[in-house]
Amino acid sequence: MTGEEMKSTIRKMSDDTWHKRNLDDACRPYADEVVFYRPPFSAMVGKQAAREDIEGTLTAFTDTKTTIHEMVVEGDTVMAHWSWKAVHTGDLHTMGIPATGKQAEVTGCSVYHFKNGKITEHWEYCDVLGLMQQLGAIPAFA
Repeated sequence: MTGEEMKSTIRKMSDDTWHKRNLDDACRPYADEVVFYRPPFSAMVGKQAAREDIEGTLTAFTDTKTTIHEMVVEGDTVMAHWSWKAVHTGDLHTMGIPATGKQAEVTGCSVYHFKNGKITEHWEYCDVLGLMQQLGAIPAFA
């Protein structure tokens, strides 16, 4: 894949996930054995595990909107800097936080490693602390 093809894949995957909520199409670029890292959580191994995690986020948040601000390609790797907005309307299963009805906005970046046209590794780094503060799960810093 060319760099432009990889970037196009990431843009489509983001749109399919957060705007269309079409997980069949959103997960299609993942290799069956993909490893999805999202510190501080445990790594998820396999396309189905990644899909279930994304489903949990979509269950907990509605009105999701993602903006990709920039992408950088280096060989078979794409880095995407993004921001994400959503309303917390369901239980956040990974953290045990019941729905708050609050709007949240998070920034972060994702690193995607491609092999044979598929994503084999996905690293996601975002402001989990800021998200928890916006949801009222922990106090904001003064």
